[in-house]
Amino acid sequence: MSTFEDSGLTVADVQSLISAHLHPTILLIFCHGIHTYVFFFALCHIAQRTHSIRKRISFAAIVTFFWCTNTTIVALEWKCVDLLFITHGTTLEAEYNFVERGTLPGGLTISVLRALNVFLADLILIWRCWVLYDGSVKVVLVPSLCLITETVSVCFLFFYAVSVAPSNSTARADWMLVYYSTTVMTNSLCTFLILYRITAVGGVSASLKTYRGIIEILVESAAMYAITYTVLLAVYAHQFYTGEDIIPRVYPQLVSYSITGIAPTLIIARVMAGHSRPDDSWTRPSLPHMQSNMRSIAESLRFACAPGHSTHTGNTTTNIDTEQAQETADGERESDGDVRENKLLAPGDFKPKR
Repeated sequence: MSTFEDSGLTVADVQSLISAHLHPTILLIFCHGIHTYVFFFALCHIAQRTHSIRKRISFAAIVTFFWCTNTTIVALEWKCVDLLFITHGTTLEAEYNFVERGTLPGGLTISVLRALNVFLADLILIWRCWVLYDGSVKVVLVPSLCLITETVSVCFLFFYAVSVAPSNSTARADWMLVYYSTTVMTNSLCTFLILYRITAVGGVSASLKTYRGIIEILVESAAMYAITYTVLLAVYAHQFYTGEDIIPRVYPQLVSYSITGIAPTLIIARVMAGHSRPDDSWTRPSLPHMQSNMRSIAESLRFACAPGHSTHTGNTTTNIDTEQAQETADGERESDGDVRENKLLAPGDFKPKR
């Protein structure tokens, strides 16, 4: 059996390689704790009787599926740590040989569960875009095509993963890059569509100046989900084209396990809690748009004034102008009556009473 000295590695290199299996797992457990809190928070709002039983059951099944798959992934990762540091952790050389043999269990199971989570999360984002755009099929057509391409790429990835031919390793890496790229394309496009819809309906200033508007943008658009996979794609592409060590990719990869479940769970929790906008409100004109229309209508209603006076608009000015016009008309009628009386009675026709 070869040792790490035969491979030209030092003790510090082996310790760094082995620590790469422990530190990311601790980070994964921390992220899973956050996911557990979000999961029970969503279940509390789903259990409320303000929604139909069919809607509550479907949403409860979705968030439970995310949590169960992530819990299974955490258990498998922790089992790998237990085998590495407890069962085979007698010496540093034994740990290195265990890692080099590639006998860490659950690798394919973790990949399958992760792919199912990503597919369901992207499907929820596409559904949310469909709701926000009033059931427009044209809007969700491109994200749906990206999701189909993502599914095909992950199928080829699994095919090369179970293949024992050594010549398939390069093709497997190529399909992994395609899979990450289509995943980023799907969730980034959905995030952009949701962000545009929120700012178009609520207004940019109204959405960014309030704490509620910022939370709506971050949660509804699943921005952290898109950012996580964008970072993962960048790290993987850098490692794929430069050939550097794969250890830095472990951290965003394990964090993406929990983020994939947290992002859609937060969307469902927000919808069931009643904090999101009603489905029919996305088709109504926004408040700033209505105010601008009312302002343009008011400015078009201008009344003529006397020379030297400014033109006013509004209900108060209109009432004042109407009262002034009425008083002017009454004064003209009184003066016309006095003139007619003077014409009927001549100066000599007036005879005082004795």
